[in-house]
Amino acid sequence: MLLELAHFPDFQKGLFKDAVASDTLAMLSDVKAQIGCRHIAHVGHPEPRPGSEVVDENVPLLMTYPVSWMLRYFAKDYLKIDPVMQGMALFPPRADAPGTISDLTADMTLSLAVRRYLMDAERRGLGNLYLAICATNAFGFRGITLFSFDVEKAEQGAFVERRRKQLSAASARIHNALHGTRNPALAAIVANLLTKREIDCLFWAANGKTDGEIGEILNIARWTVVTYLQNAKNKLGCSNRTSTVATALALGVIDIPTVAKAYL
Repeated sequence: MLLELAHFPDFQKGLFKDAVASDTLAMLSDVKAQIGCRHIAHVGHPEPRPGSEVVDENVPLLMTYPVSWMLRYFAKDYLKIDPVMQGMALFPPRADAPGTISDLTADMTLSLAVRRYLMDAERRGLGNLYLAICATNAFGFRGITLFSFDVEKAEQGAFVERRRKQLSAASARIHNALHGTRNPALAAIVANLLTKREIDCLFWAANGKTDGEIGEILNIARWTVVTYLQNAKNKLGCSNRTSTVATALALGVIDIPTVAKAYL
C-alpha cells in the first residue's frame, strides 16, 4: 500500500500552493471550530479488492494530529490496526450510506489491540470519544472522517445523537472538498490511457518537483521525464503542464499534493 499523508499544519505546499494548502487548512480549521472537536482525520478509500476487507490501493490520508502522535503512530505500527485505515469494512454492508456514524469508543466488537490503540491516543491528549463517519461523493468514491472529542463518559451517548446531523454534514464537506470530483470508474479508464511512468511523473509534478528532481526520484533521465509529461499532456488533451496535472488530479488519476509517502 502507498500511504499518502497530508498533515496540517505542517503542510508542504506543492503545485497549487494557496489553493490546496491554505484553503484546505482554512476549511479544516472552520470545521473544528464549528463542531468543537479536538482533531480530524480523513481517509479516502478505493474499494477493497475481491476477497479482501483491507484496502491495498493508494490511500490518501489527511490529519491534524500533533507531530509527536504521528511519530508514535508509525513507530508503534498503529497503521495496521487503526480501524479507520481498514477501510469500508468498518461499516457493515447496506449500512454504509453517507452519514453513517460508528462510535469507536463504544464499539465492543473491536479487538483488544484496537481498544488499546484508542486508549493510548486518549492518554496522550487526543480525546476520549472517537466517531467515524462514512462519506460518499457523487461518483461513489467513499471515505471515512474521524472526529475526536473530549466528552464526559456519561454524556457521550447523548452527545452523539445530538450532533449526528452536524457531524454527517461536516464529514460530507471535508470529503467533497478533497474528493468531490474523484470518479473511480472514469479514473480507471483514463489511467489505462497512461503508462505507469507517465502517472508517476504527474504525481511528482503535482508535488512541485522539477523535471530534474523527478528524474532523480525515478532514476530516469530529465528528458525522459519531459517526454512522459508531454505524452500525458497529449493523451489528456491539455495545453500545458499545469492543466495536465490539474486534470489528472480532478479525475482522481493522482491524489492531491502530499507531505509524506510511506510504502507499506
